[in-house]
Amino acid sequence: MGISVAASTARLAEIKANTGGSQSAFGAALMLGNIGAMFGNYIGGRLTHTFGTRNVARFAICGFVIAQISYGFVNQLWQVPITAFAGGFSYSLANLGANSQGSMIQQKTGRSLMPSFHGSWSIGALSASFIAGIAAKHITPGIHIFANSIVALIGALVAMHYLLPHAIDHLDQVNNSAVQQHHAIPNSIKKFIYLLAFGSTLTMVAETSIGDWSTILLREDFNVPLGPNTYGYTTFILMQTLGRFAIGNFIDRHTVQKVMRICALFSGVSYVVGLLIAKSVAQDSSHSALVVMCITYAILGIGLAPMAPSFNSIAGEIPGIPTARAVARLQMISALGFFIGRGIVSLLTKFLGLPSALLFAALCLIAVGFIISKMHPEKLAH
Repeated sequence: MGISVAASTARLAEIKANTGGSQSAFGAALMLGNIGAMFGNYIGGRLTHTFGTRNVARFAICGFVIAQISYGFVNQLWQVPITAFAGGFSYSLANLGANSQGSMIQQKTGRSLMPSFHGSWSIGALSASFIAGIAAKHITPGIHIFANSIVALIGALVAMHYLLPHAIDHLDQVNNSAVQQHHAIPNSIKKFIYLLAFGSTLTMVAETSIGDWSTILLREDFNVPLGPNTYGYTTFILMQTLGRFAIGNFIDRHTVQKVMRICALFSGVSYVVGLLIAKSVAQDSSHSALVVMCITYAILGIGLAPMAPSFNSIAGEIPGIPTARAVARLQMISALGFFIGRGIVSLLTKFLGLPSALLFAALCLIAVGFIISKMHPEKLAH
């Protein structure tokens, strides 16, 4: 799944150039992916209840690959929101299936495994991003993304064949049957999921600001040449990958909430400082700006490493509600909030410029550090 995402992300600057759209217009077009994600998560709980998380994930990854291939061949701005909607819808279902599976495995083993599962995603994204940096000078986005997507599809389908069967989903539903599928979720659990979704939204705004804008920021605002303008995103993915494989041990020793709080505050402040320094040196040296942003993205990679897997882990541990239903509700609300946050970043690029707009994403990450302490699912059982 990581391979399927990263090739188009690394070549967004070229995709944007092919459409002839402005930064704000292109960002607004990408926002339709969040509408698709909301719809996917809205129906995802019912689909996983009926067909199982493994089957839903296998079906959805096929649709996502088709959407990714389409990105390589868009040449008008109106085509971008259609592709983004299809991609957001299908990826949200695949993500729901994979995260639900990971959470169930983690609960059975009693260990913090979700960060390493997401680290595997990062390995795919890192390898695809690295290849994209080489391919950018030699292969058109269309051919490159098509080849990348076919490799991703084959690998994903083989891996998903070995996921937990539908019987395990049924067992999870039985063990967490206090809230039946056709019953409304109690207010106490709703409020807790809203809080999780708010925190997840803020971290997604910060993380996606790197995927959506890093290559564009370095190319158009800091005058970094094509090819090297992918180094920032590659650095981010590299450090996020390493962080995800290492962070599980820290979570087991210090609790997930403490680790998330430290990571959010430190990386958020570093994002602010890095953007300000890079902006000040870019006019004199694009190379210096690139170095500064690569260091910043490295810190962000470590800081964001535990966030997505930990929010899904906490949702999966909510007592009395099946894992897939809790994760689906979390991801649906997060997608709505993320749609608004992503729109704010796109709007700010028009009025403040991209470097200043990204300060909003940095502040979102800092805010997460102040709300983590309220995210304790075990308290809902009392």
